Amino acid sequence: MVYFLGVDAGGSHCRARLTDQDGHILGIAQSGPANAHIGIKALWPLLMNIVEETCKIAHLRNSDFQNLHVAFGIAGLSRPGFQAEIEAIASPFASVRYTGDDEIANIGAHQGKEGAILIIGTGSIAHIRLKGKNETLGGYGFPISDEASGAWLGLEALRYSLRSHDGRIEKSLLTESLMAEFSYNPSKIISWMDKAVPADYACFAPLVMEQGNRNDPIACLIIHQAVRYIENFITTIFEKGVVRCSLMGGLSGAFKPWLSSTISDKLTAAKGDALDGALILAGLEFSKIKNKIKPMV
Repeated sequence: MVYFLGVDAGGSHCRARLTDQDGHILGIAQSGPANAHIGIKALWPLLMNIVEETCKIAHLRNSDFQNLHVAFGIAGLSRPGFQAEIEAIASPFASVRYTGDDEIANIGAHQGKEGAILIIGTGSIAHIRLKGKNETLGGYGFPISDEASGAWLGLEALRYSLRSHDGRIEKSLLTESLMAEFSYNPSKIISWMDKAVPADYACFAPLVMEQGNRNDPIACLIIHQAVRYIENFITTIFEKGVVRCSLMGGLSGAFKPWLSSTISDKLTAAKGDALDGALILAGLEFSKIKNKIKPMV
C-alpha cells in the first residue's frame, strides 16, 4: 500500500491530512504554529510530531514511512538558506517535497492548473502560477509586510488603542475593549509586545472584524485600509495576465463583504484547499482527492 501525506505549516496552526493511494482520507491532525520563523531546530520536531500523530490515527507505524510520500507547505520557507537547510535533513519517507504554504494553497485552489491566490490569514501573501513560473507578491514577514493580515489588523488595533488612551484620538468600543485586555495599562502592552509573535497579534483580528460589522469607527478605519491593500493585491495580480484568482485564508470570508463588486466579481471560488495542494504535490492525482474520512477498522 502507498500512502500520501500533506502538511500545511502556517503561522497559526499546522494541519496534516493522510490518504491511501485511492485518495481516501485515513487521518487528519492539527497542532499549533509551525513555520520557518522559529528556526529549523524547533520546526523539524514539530513537523515529525504531526506526521507521527496523523499516522497513528490511521494505525500506521513508523515502519510504514518507507511507503509514505509527503509534501510540506511551510510558511516562511523563502527565508535565505532555509530550504537548503531542511532538504539536507535525512528523511525516513519514500519521497518528500518542501515548498511554501502559498504554493500548496494555489495548487489546491486551481486543481494544479495555472492561476493565482491571495492568502489572508495570520500573514498575507499572493502566489501566482503562470506560464510555468511561480511568483509571489508580498509575504515578506511581519511587521514590515503582511498587509491586511490578522497580525496586521491586531497591530493596527493596538496602535489606535494606545492613541485613544493618550487622548490623541476619540475612544471607541474597539479601543476600549483592547485596553481592557491589558487593564488599561500601556506598560502591560509594551511587556506583552516584547514576546509577542504574529499569531498573538492575530488573536485580536476577530474583534476588529466583529466591531467593524457593528460600525465601530476605528474598526472600520482599519478594515477599509486593509481592503485597499487587498484590492491592490488583486488588481496587480490580474495586470500580470492571470485569468483566475481565489481569495483564501482564515480571514478571506470575513473580508469578502467589504470588497467592491468590481473586485469581488473577478474572484474565482477555490476548488480545493492547501492540504489538497500538498497531497497533489506529494504525488496524489487530483481526480482522487476526496473529502470524506474512510472509516477505520
